[in-house]
Amino acid sequence: MKKIIVSTLVGLIGAASLSAADCVMVKDLNVQFKNASTVYSNSSEMKEIREYAQFLKETDLYTLIEGHTSSLAGAKYNYDLSSKRATKVRSELIRLGVSPSKVRAMGFGESSPLYNNNTESGAAQNRRVIGEVFNTAAELSNYIASEKSRIATIKYNEQ
Repeated sequence: MKKIIVSTLVGLIGAASLSAADCVMVKDLNVQFKNASTVYSNSSEMKEIREYAQFLKETDLYTLIEGHTSSLAGAKYNYDLSSKRATKVRSELIRLGVSPSKVRAMGFGESSPLYNNNTESGAAQNRRVIGEVFNTAAELSNYIASEKSRIATIKYNEQ
């Protein structure tokens, strides 16, 4: 879990006077997928999605569901696959009661690997959907615009 500062408080008080009560522990989301598929890597992935949905329903936060792939296929294919994975997880969250206005989905393809794609274990870990959390719809929109700009020139290039 990571902490996020509740932004409504930041404007009212100085950052130096923030306390633990001004922060929310954020539930991590990291869902793994089988190679070249929108099938979850195992049955525990739905448990993680249910826990993330519960967290979102208990807070007033927004989330971007980011789809990522390994680089073992073509860049265009990977971008499309990552979008389908992110959309699948977003749909599950909405089905579990998360407000559609609080959750967006975006595919990143192979543009943001965290692990070495030249090893099977690294490639497997790059086949993921993660959740990024934001205080406001504006923060979420700004992040999406920034990331779209960042990956626009690389999303169809082989990594």
